[in-house]
Amino acid sequence: MKQELFDQIEVLKGKTPAERIHDMYDLLQEAGDEAQKIRHLPEWAAKEMVDAGLYRFALPSELAGEDLRARDQIEAVEAASAIDGSVGWCIQINSEINAIALRHIDRKLAEKVFGDWHVIISSGGGPPNGPNPGKKATKEKNGWNITYQGSFASGCHNATWDFVYDHNLGWENSPTGAAEAAWLVPKAEFEIIDTWDMAGLRGSGSHDVRMENLHIPSEHTVPYNWKEQEILWENPTYRNPCHAYYNKAAVALGVARGTMDEFVKLATHKTPWGSGTLLKDQPEAYMRLAESEANWMAARAFLIESQEAIEEDLGPLSDKKENANFEIQRRGFLASTHAAQACRHIVDTIHNTSGTTASRMNHPLERKLRDAHQAASHALISWRQYGNWGKTFLGGEPPGFGLNPLKAKNKPAIK
Repeated sequence: MKQELFDQIEVLKGKTPAERIHDMYDLLQEAGDEAQKIRHLPEWAAKEMVDAGLYRFALPSELAGEDLRARDQIEAVEAASAIDGSVGWCIQINSEINAIALRHIDRKLAEKVFGDWHVIISSGGGPPNGPNPGKKATKEKNGWNITYQGSFASGCHNATWDFVYDHNLGWENSPTGAAEAAWLVPKAEFEIIDTWDMAGLRGSGSHDVRMENLHIPSEHTVPYNWKEQEILWENPTYRNPCHAYYNKAAVALGVARGTMDEFVKLATHKTPWGSGTLLKDQPEAYMRLAESEANWMAARAFLIESQEAIEEDLGPLSDKKENANFEIQRRGFLASTHAAQACRHIVDTIHNTSGTTASRMNHPLERKLRDAHQAASHALISWRQYGNWGKTFLGGEPPGFGLNPLKAKNKPAIK
């Protein structure tokens, strides 16, 4: 690793990522507006965000990162998402994928990938939205040959690598039907398939990525199961199974925060048609705002406290503890879903209270409504997760979908 990377991050540490994001308010707002039109984050904006270290805060200090714990990550993503949901989404997911990749790769490959200050990793892990070329991975003498298309690769236009990590069944030439390895694919070797024409989080650039008959050398191939690698990093972020969940919940928190802030601006000057008084003076306005603020603060506190509890239970790396207590982990997953769904309700309430103004395409509240619903529909924090975890209170098995699925043997029996 070059010393200049460590020097750059030390300069940036004079302010927290959330503070840096606040300083970039106008720039990130402009980036969000442009992203709505082109359906991905513009290149100039990604560069500014790289220069501000907004993709390195989840990296360990050994790789010139900021080694942030969950609370600080949530605050950073929340701050960006309050400005624009798509900008916040790109910050959370590309930072998150940095950490996910580090669960797999060894120190040598990590230093190669993250030795580039401009590194951004995307990962299209969903089923193809476009024509499906199939999923085939054949092991070769010096690596693998893969054919693959995956969806929802947020930030792929700005990515320097794509991380192919697909737990889904359907791989040809695999005895289990699942991928037997994971791969890092450089930008020049994957194709972006234009499939992200969405309303919510429209600017996130969550298109498909495709690679056909691509040779991937052994040094860019890593085990499918991250537990097959030695745990190298002290920060419990790399052992927290909720990492991908709480960062998405932080986007929802930010969108809701931005919604309430915009409502305050609107209410101080809008006189609803036929009312004769300012919106701010109408009881339903300040009652709904106060209720929304209380619900937002409760959801935020639950999310942060649950992740801090997981980190504390995991303890230092020397303890070699890979899983937190089942009930503590379950709390973290529930808090992530609760934050997303509570914030969706908050945004719905504020949007409704704002009247027709909020439905105009040029008003910030219209975009925030779309973004809140899109964030809350993500599989990891959707309302279906209540069902997945609710079953465990009644003796059911925990869901197996996640980065580090819980083991049933850790689940307490019903008394």
